[in-house]
Amino acid sequence: MITRYMLAASAMLCLSGAVAAAADGLPSYRPGVSDAITFPDVERATRKEGVFVAARNIAMVTPGLTKDQVYALIGVPHFHEGLFGVRRWNYIVNFYTGEGDKYVACQYQIRFDRKARVERTWFREPACVNILEQNLAGNTPKNVEK
Repeated sequence: MITRYMLAASAMLCLSGAVAAAADGLPSYRPGVSDAITFPDVERATRKEGVFVAARNIAMVTPGLTKDQVYALIGVPHFHEGLFGVRRWNYIVNFYTGEGDKYVACQYQIRFDRKARVERTWFREPACVNILEQNLAGNTPKNVEK
């Protein structure tokens, strides 16, 4: 038997789905850039060549996600970082520049809180934030300099 509470809940779900569909579907959170953040030396990476990750997946790494959720979105960290008791994961992510097969490698760091949830994310270079934004907008950047 369907109650009016079930109907109300169903209507709310439909309404929230319509609102989400109207938006681009991406969180508004974006990685930061700061001189105070230290990044590991690229020569110490397990994947020095980096990985191509969809900009959408990077944008979905937002505060509150678990390590398992991050792992599902962008894979394993690239700097011999473990799973338990580790508060930082570092990556080298590649974004195409729009000039043939040229791409830019960006160092990306995720910091976790004491509950192993994403607290904040960072790019090493400010240009990487711009590249991310342009890729999310569907515009592959043309002249990118790091």
